[in-house]
Amino acid sequence: DRVDIADQVEEILAGTQAKTAALDKLHAKHVLPGFSDRSAEEREIEAATTDITKDFRRCHALIQRIGPEPNHSFPPSGRSRHEELAAKNVQRGLAAKVQELSATFRKKQRVYMEKLQGHAIRKQDLLIASGTISSKGLEGLSAVDDDVEAAAASRNHAALAQDMMTTDVDLRTRDKELTQIAQSIASLAELFKDLSVMVIDQGTLLDSVEYNIEQTAVQMEEAVKELDIATRYANLICLTAFTC
Repeated sequence: DRVDIADQVEEILAGTQAKTAALDKLHAKHVLPGFSDRSAEEREIEAATTDITKDFRRCHALIQRIGPEPNHSFPPSGRSRHEELAAKNVQRGLAAKVQELSATFRKKQRVYMEKLQGHAIRKQDLLIASGTISSKGLEGLSAVDDDVEAAAASRNHAALAQDMMTTDVDLRTRDKELTQIAQSIASLAELFKDLSVMVIDQGTLLDSVEYNIEQTAVQMEEAVKELDIATRYANLICLTAFTC
């Protein structure tokens, strides 16, 4: 049932937002300079990142299951068309929401990655990551590819450092963390593109308009039938009265 699936997606997203807020605090703490053993903190960040990424993937899998109830009548009834439009609207609406939230999380990951590397951070990335502005409308596929390229560069740098067999434990730990973040960004970028297939500009609105027009046509047809019945009944009464 699409209502149950929609409720599941909304519940997962609510949990994801809470997890992301907690991860933000861990990120802020972790980028501060410190000399104590922070391996437990790093494991906590890695586990939270993996968990959130999995949540978005779960949402995507659930949204893919949304569809109209099977219709075995032939030819297909008008009702089945309405069911199909309603299912598409629910699917697109949820896909757009997951896409936006996952894009914001991806930006958070990129900002965190840049901070760990000591790189300059673009203002727009900071604003999206902080939630000051929405990623909706700003996140074209070129922006997604840009994040993937930055992640790939970071991963390559980390791999090169590991190949050099550095003896600095802190550097090796950081490179491992950067690799994990890069993998998360790549996975989120792939998810964004998958969701783009479901989200078509103005698609939901157009289908809603089409659905409303069809509903109006059906109601008009029913009204005409009722008027015809009423007219026949009135004529019958008049004929009976005249006969009497």
